[in-house]
Amino acid sequence: MIIEHGYQEPPQRSTLDRARILIIGAVALLAAGVGVVLGGVLVAGQAVPLARAASYVPPDAVMYAEARLDLPGTQREYLRALLERFPSADADAILTEALADTLDEALSDANSPFDYSNDVAPWFDGTFAFAMLDYPLNADPTNMRLPSVVGMFGVRDAPAANELIETLRAEAAGEGSSFTSSEHDGVMIWTLDVEPDEFAPMQGVGFAYALTGDQLLFANGADPIRAALDAEGGDSLADADGVGPLLNVLPEERSGTMVVNSAAMLAELRAELESVQPGLADALAGYLDAVPPISVGSLAFADDAVLMDGVSSMPEGPLAPANSQRDLATRVPGDAIFFADGSRVGPMLEQMMVSLKATLALGPMGESQLEELEGAEAALGAELDEFVSWIGDGAMTAGWDGEAPYVGLVLRADDPDAAARRLNQLGALAELAAGGSDMPVDIATETVDGVEVTRITYGDALGPDLGLLGSMAVEYALDGETALVGFGRGFVRGALTMDPADSLADGERYTAAIGRFGGSDNAGTFFVDLTALRLAVEGAIPVDGDPEYAEVRPNLEPLDYVAGVTRVDGDRAVVRLGLVLR
Repeated sequence: MIIEHGYQEPPQRSTLDRARILIIGAVALLAAGVGVVLGGVLVAGQAVPLARAASYVPPDAVMYAEARLDLPGTQREYLRALLERFPSADADAILTEALADTLDEALSDANSPFDYSNDVAPWFDGTFAFAMLDYPLNADPTNMRLPSVVGMFGVRDAPAANELIETLRAEAAGEGSSFTSSEHDGVMIWTLDVEPDEFAPMQGVGFAYALTGDQLLFANGADPIRAALDAEGGDSLADADGVGPLLNVLPEERSGTMVVNSAAMLAELRAELESVQPGLADALAGYLDAVPPISVGSLAFADDAVLMDGVSSMPEGPLAPANSQRDLATRVPGDAIFFADGSRVGPMLEQMMVSLKATLALGPMGESQLEELEGAEAALGAELDEFVSWIGDGAMTAGWDGEAPYVGLVLRADDPDAAARRLNQLGALAELAAGGSDMPVDIATETVDGVEVTRITYGDALGPDLGLLGSMAVEYALDGETALVGFGRGFVRGALTMDPADSLADGERYTAAIGRFGGSDNAGTFFVDLTALRLAVEGAIPVDGDPEYAEVRPNLEPLDYVAGVTRVDGDRAVVRLGLVLR
């Protein structure tokens, strides 16, 4: 923690030009937003869902984010443990008063009239928050408006904070800038006077600030400041319905928190869609209704991982996620670099196709676009939504087979007969995609372990022009109720002949990661093997003897994997995600 120095009269400096004022402002934000990890002290003892700043945010704000840069509880200790894994990171320079010295030096180099240690640290309490109050949309480029945004620095000594901002306002006045003051609920709001620009149609461009007993507010105009002050005196995000129960699921010790009000955002989106084209909002309703109305998230540190958790209220309708025990990872190689799966993937894809067709029909070129789409569907022998309606659970994987990359899909067929028909239509799709070009298409079949595998190759097989990819090839097969689709070399064949003990599902790293973040009974998983990715890149691109990479590599080696699990818990969807270090 920084030792707070007493106030010292700053040395006299020359008048600042406008460019240096901007530089000082940027460094000041860095000082307040990063340097505060050193010594900001919040009132301790009582755990609160959100920081005090949330009481200045209207309950219908579309987004709110806060950073606990004082690193409460074990967060400072855990961050130090993480930083010490990287040779180039100096934990002492980031987590001790050495960073304050760095910030002071940066401000001094910019000829700032203040420094961090004497002028910021004494009043800043360690929280920084940001809120977007609305989400304006306008298709008319001559009448566009920026969102109303409010930033908040926590204040523990208002007179000290006021002394600094008075100094900065005086400096700005010396450079020709002027502020107009107004009072709202007993708080003085200062607004930067800006000359109107007829060539800048964007509304919502401006700057205003106000100081209360516990927050320094700044916004892109006086109106957002007034809205923040009204929220503090009445209803606010701090006690908004539906937010508290979601926050309770997040880790108690966390360094950052976010709240997203998707319902408020989508309400503005629907209104704008309807103004652009009547019926467009209804056409997309099936997809938009699947967006959770309220979501919260957090950032926290463990001794070996950066943790990112999220909780959302469940959407209504058939696209809501559901927990299930899936065995899709049993068809994926154990050395896969990327794997993600989810339940009920097909209905989401089907709704996307339906929405796409409805959107095209309502567009300015709807008739011609629909004719093109209908032609493609005729070649496929099915409408787009029918082409994916047979899919239930699904997974995607990617990796490196030692010579080339591959991408694979593992799809559970709710209707195996429909799956067989649609997969066989891929040949027609391939010919359609290659139509009108000089690229040849070759379609061949073979039997692998009793299952017919179809391979569609674009261009010359294993042609030299495509480098690592060898040839543009797609393979697919239907093994009972499991459809396998591969892009690149050999994924489908490997999935059909692989010993289950060699699959990702039996891999210790994957199973440990999924177990850590939620377990196998879930609605979706996500896994990226960062160590395998680094080794694959090193194998594909010779870096031996490269001095630049030799310097970087020690800072890449600690990165082990990223994993996440989504689970449905009653009326909530919970996501646990982490970047794990070696």
